[in-house]
Amino acid sequence: MNQEYLFVEKYRPQNIEDTILPASLKKTFQDFVKQGEIPNLMLCGSAGIGKTTVAKALCNELGADFIVINGSDEGRLIDTLRTKIKNFASTVSLSDSPKVVILDEADYISADSVQPALRNFIEEFSSNCRFIFTCNYKNRIIPPLHSRTTVIDFTMTPDEKQRLASVFLARLMEICTTEGIKFDQKVLVELVIKFFPDFRRCINEVQRYGVRG
Repeated sequence: MNQEYLFVEKYRPQNIEDTILPASLKKTFQDFVKQGEIPNLMLCGSAGIGKTTVAKALCNELGADFIVINGSDEGRLIDTLRTKIKNFASTVSLSDSPKVVILDEADYISADSVQPALRNFIEEFSSNCRFIFTCNYKNRIIPPLHSRTTVIDFTMTPDEKQRLASVFLARLMEICTTEGIKFDQKVLVELVIKFFPDFRRCINEVQRYGVRG
């Protein structure tokens, strides 16, 4: 399936302003953009809540040169990691922009062999490269990585949940309108109630329903 055909990719926010996040969280990320510098980060929270989207949006806004390594497949192999990260981090960016390694689903990366090696990479390449880890379960990440990153939890209070769910409902209606999908608002509300805050799942379901008419 073409990436652009996937609604989750097509409508992925490209900047922090367009993300759907609790106000305090959004402000934290906007401050990084203002400073023009991101620390090493660990973004934790449930599936589909926007961790990878935020990581990519930060890189886009800072004009960073970035690579994404998926922890659940290639992240388990120490050699893949070593060569990929070394090759990327040790070369100087042509545009003088910061370099960022996004380690997606980092909680799948082997805690015995690979995670300890990452600790060394963070230090070795600290002068020209930042690391952003995303994970659903931060307790699966070894303490030395916690201490070398700024840990940010994607949690919401009940009030924020309610506010963000209605913002997200509006976003879904917008997607349907743009895609020419006829929709019943009640159905979208049910979808949001059922799957929120898993944005990805909601958008995938809308696409699935849309295809079936």
